[in-house]
Amino acid sequence: MGTIGVNNMYLTRLYIKNFRSIKELDLRFSKGKNVVIGRNNVGKSNIIRALDIVLGEGTPTYAKSENVTDIDFYSWKELQADGQLVVHSAEDIFIWCELKRDDGETLNYDEMYSCLGFYVHSQIIDWVEVGAKKRPIKGPIRISKDLLPQDYREVFQITEDDSQDKEYVNPKLRNQGALETQFEGKYSYAFAFRALKMEGKIAKDIRFLYREDDSSDWVLSFRAPIRNELLQSAIIPSFRDPQNQLRLSSWTWYGKLMKHLTSKHQESGELKSAFIEVEKVADQIFSNVTSEVMQSALDVAFPGTTLHIQFNPEATKTDLYKSCLIYLDDGFKSQLTEKGSGIQSATIIGLFNYYTRHVNTVTSALLCIEEPEVYLHPHACRVISDRLDDFLENDRNQVIITTHSAEFIRTTAEDTQIILVRKNKQDTEAIPIAIKYFKHLLIDNNKTELFFADKVVVCEGYDDYVLRAIANELFPKKLDEQNVSVVSVCGKDNLKSLVGLVLTLGIKCFLFSDFDYLIRDKGTEREKYGAKAHESIQSLGESFFAQGCLFGENGQEVFRRLVKLRSDLKNKEEEAFYTAKTALEFKSVNVSPKLEYLRKNGVCILNGAIEHLSKVPSFLTPEDNKLSLDKIYDMKARIASGEKISDLIDTSEISEFLSVVFER
Repeated sequence: MGTIGVNNMYLTRLYIKNFRSIKELDLRFSKGKNVVIGRNNVGKSNIIRALDIVLGEGTPTYAKSENVTDIDFYSWKELQADGQLVVHSAEDIFIWCELKRDDGETLNYDEMYSCLGFYVHSQIIDWVEVGAKKRPIKGPIRISKDLLPQDYREVFQITEDDSQDKEYVNPKLRNQGALETQFEGKYSYAFAFRALKMEGKIAKDIRFLYREDDSSDWVLSFRAPIRNELLQSAIIPSFRDPQNQLRLSSWTWYGKLMKHLTSKHQESGELKSAFIEVEKVADQIFSNVTSEVMQSALDVAFPGTTLHIQFNPEATKTDLYKSCLIYLDDGFKSQLTEKGSGIQSATIIGLFNYYTRHVNTVTSALLCIEEPEVYLHPHACRVISDRLDDFLENDRNQVIITTHSAEFIRTTAEDTQIILVRKNKQDTEAIPIAIKYFKHLLIDNNKTELFFADKVVVCEGYDDYVLRAIANELFPKKLDEQNVSVVSVCGKDNLKSLVGLVLTLGIKCFLFSDFDYLIRDKGTEREKYGAKAHESIQSLGESFFAQGCLFGENGQEVFRRLVKLRSDLKNKEEEAFYTAKTALEFKSVNVSPKLEYLRKNGVCILNGAIEHLSKVPSFLTPEDNKLSLDKIYDMKARIASGEKISDLIDTSEISEFLSVVFER
């Protein structure tokens, strides 16, 4: 038996095949908070839909449910030899959701025993004498871990109709520990859902599997009556529909919450004798939940808004909880269904959070939200992001969101996982990123924007403002049309880390820097010249230069020559190596042609500092040492008054570099 405590169950894997725009996608989730990002039309919404089909509150295989229709089957176009374009459609959809629970944590057997029984794919392994008869002892037939989830068809070829190969698990036999026998020692669980086109109809089937750990094969059951008892889920799509997401029934989390809150008041004398005072009585009943939801989700994001849960005076239902209605007063009191998407999201999050803390105190919960930023201003986005962090309760619960908002990346907890979803030709792919290794770099929205880019120019200091100004003048609209982000870091030592993040994401990465990034190092020789230690372009490594948008297969050779150039400069002119501000300060080597070659291939090292490019002494001078925020304000004011950035700065080197960025 497991120890008594919270069941720390969480979703670890989602595998999708042939669903909507997704031909095949294998997603891994971590405990805590997972933020799924990506451009429009890469499949983020379809990830939420897939989760909702399998882990949502609806029955996945319910025949009358339209959770899967003909348009949900992946389709693709193929050009025939005769020039005709033919559209193909997949014959089946497969969705695999895999869960894990922590070692030693108990399952919520009280809830599980209230579910229906199920059959396990089994065989006779022994016989035992019971009186004068022999009774077969059955054991599960395991499905190889190497088959699933990719080779899923074998699982559905095994059917419940074969009476010789199944064993019934009867939840009515609690005194015999029927469920404990199956699940104790099992820490991995999975739901395998398939929709299949058959004779003009769509047949839906689901299997429930479990095993000890990743090294074990799977035990297969033919039905999946136990889902929310393992992991209670609330899934909120981008189109908010409170009537659907807050259904009052005995199996939904919201129905269970209302039933819990009203259970002691079913026979309330006040309600029976004076229903005209229903609002007053209801406010007493629901005072705790309304107060907590307001404090946790509404007060800051929607100041002045009050939450009311009331009974429907026209209801004739015998179950009191089914008469509950939610009203919000934000200056105009009306039902939640009549409010905006932002305030609907905040309310649902607050209610679900209350449910998991005060009602469902054993089972872990999954809160999955598509685009939580919809109709929220930036401050409210940050509040909701903080509330999602609170909901995690030290990783007891799990959050999965899809977003286009940088706020939900910048304000994430340190152990948050970012998942970048993108399309690679016809396929959808996902790249997981552990944000804790890069969080120190993502201090503002200009930096988190890179997650949504196709190309990133990495620079230092306030150079990004100058680069954008030049790009807007000389290459109007190109930055946004080509989805290019210009991202600045604080200090040369951070360039390596940010470049590493961009490369990890598989985004095209370009570099812009002053001349001194070509030289310098952290050697002790620098102390003779009073030079500060900092990273150089060499620290970026071969992988940066070997990008297809830079030098491709020649990247290794370019990097090797760059290392040699730095070595030559240091050996021949050590003092200049540690103190030079421009290429002209080196007498033994003509550095400028080498820098031009780099710029023409997407690596911009200026011949000096950006201050040396100033045409107007009143704007910038080399003596300024560093481009300051005051100078940026001055630059913007001059441009706003009609001056051009090309009147203030010699743009030739930067223009040469930017033309490559936009061409590749």
